[in-house]
Amino acid sequence: MKYVTAMLVSAALLLAGVAMLGQELKHGWKMQRTDRSDQVQFTIERWKAGNHWSSSRPYPLTSFRGFSMEHFNRGGKQKFTFVQDSGELQCEGSFLFGRGSGNYTFTPNPTFVARLREMGYDAPTEEDLFSILTSDVSLDFAREVKDAGLGGSTRQLVELRIHGVTGDYIREARDAGYRDFTAHDYTQLRIHGVNTDYLRQLREAGYNLSAPDITELRIHGVPAEFVKELKGAGYDISSRQIAELRIHGISSDYLRDLKAFGLHPDPSDLKELRIQGVSPDYLKGLKDCGYGSLPVREITELRIHGVSTDFIREARSLGYDFTPRELTELRTQGVSGAYLRKLKESGIKNLTASQIAKLRMNGVE
Repeated sequence: MKYVTAMLVSAALLLAGVAMLGQELKHGWKMQRTDRSDQVQFTIERWKAGNHWSSSRPYPLTSFRGFSMEHFNRGGKQKFTFVQDSGELQCEGSFLFGRGSGNYTFTPNPTFVARLREMGYDAPTEEDLFSILTSDVSLDFAREVKDAGLGGSTRQLVELRIHGVTGDYIREARDAGYRDFTAHDYTQLRIHGVNTDYLRQLREAGYNLSAPDITELRIHGVPAEFVKELKGAGYDISSRQIAELRIHGISSDYLRDLKAFGLHPDPSDLKELRIQGVSPDYLKGLKDCGYGSLPVREITELRIHGVSTDFIREARSLGYDFTPRELTELRTQGVSGAYLRKLKESGIKNLTASQIAKLRMNGVE
């Protein structure tokens, strides 16, 4: 019988332990001075089994009821209330050596919920209200977002606030022509450091991009000036293509030089040229030597095999009119301009590129 009783007690304790896994085990607060006399650093913490959450930021003294800076000086046990639009934290604890800590109880504000509903937001749960309190979402902020023309849920209000999306930011983006962004779009833009000047400059450059496209450009460090230069150079391409060009080191200067030389490779060719180190000067040199309409594949072959424009120019001055493939073959075999000149001066004429390459390969000097 004692054995059965012991088993029942153990089972009851186990069930109680399992039930507690989903429950909040502890609420805590901490407080300390800042370098300002009108605010304190206030930390709010919650623990669940295997999980610890914490939020800490400076708050003005007006956010507290029943608290003064004397609490730090007096020390001992104290009670006060942390007050926000969405609810209150009734705090109890102790102060010692200029710091305070203790426990709190959260009390939601039903009036806040009613006001949110009046503005068209969905009714937040108690968990939502706690998130709203710790992220400093006020009725003024909810109204500011709504007045700026953005709809969203109460949870999205928290995301907007956490990531620094203000009513002014939303308004300026809409004024710049971006009127279809969602709350998620705005948070992603702010997370990746997209300011409204950047948004405006993209529109002024003639691009009407989605929020994900703009985010991609920003992630890859694409300046608005580069996008503008692309547009001015006649490249009306996607954000992905723009990002790829930037990743491969194509700059505004590179585009300007190409344009000055009358060159306009397509985006995929631009990337390949840059990867192989083909400079605008090299392209200009090829054009001046009569090779201005070569496909990118042949240009890169010339560059890879070290065919310089000086070599091409010297060959043409000696009367040779080699094809790109022949130029590549000659340089592969170590034929230089000086070698061509020596052959010419020796009286050997009408040699093909293959014959010259064979002579050089067989050590004929």
